[in-house]
Amino acid sequence: MTGTLVDNRGITLFLERLGRCYSHRGAIYLVGGSSLLLLAAKESTFDIDLKIEIAPEYHADFVRCLRQVSRELQFAVEQASPDQFIPLPTGYLDRSQYIGRYGSLDVFHFDFYSIALSKLHRGNEKDFDDVANMLKLGIIEFDRLDGYFREILPRYEELISADPEDFEAKFALFRSQYE
Repeated sequence: MTGTLVDNRGITLFLERLGRCYSHRGAIYLVGGSSLLLLAAKESTFDIDLKIEIAPEYHADFVRCLRQVSRELQFAVEQASPDQFIPLPTGYLDRSQYIGRYGSLDVFHFDFYSIALSKLHRGNEKDFDDVANMLKLGIIEFDRLDGYFREILPRYEELISADPEDFEAKFALFRSQYE
């Protein structure tokens, strides 16, 4: 479904409505642009990317609510997480930041270093701009990003669909643009 552009207010409205609709405990991790909107590190995004942690017996209820709210607001929503594209660096869960509770849902920012690495993995200009903005605003630090890149690269090579040389080239290109 193609949706309306989502801004900071839209993310908050989405979370409030989802929290009212879904009545069981669970956790949502906002990923990518969805997360950056709440930090004023981005003005809008085309979709809301999230990772969910819902008890299996309530998964269907959650999906029903997710579809209902996304239809009402005309927002495209995708279940997407950096771990679908890259190995996650050590301690990623500890670096997830709590945003708040919406109904019975606890909402977090997914680890910003993992988000940045997955954006660099994708490697388009918009993603490079997002990572540069994260650095500029102090959301992440380049030395730590570089350290996490070096940590995950050996595990990245184990992914069948991954091209480590391509990832290294994208990271090097970003480094040269950033410096």
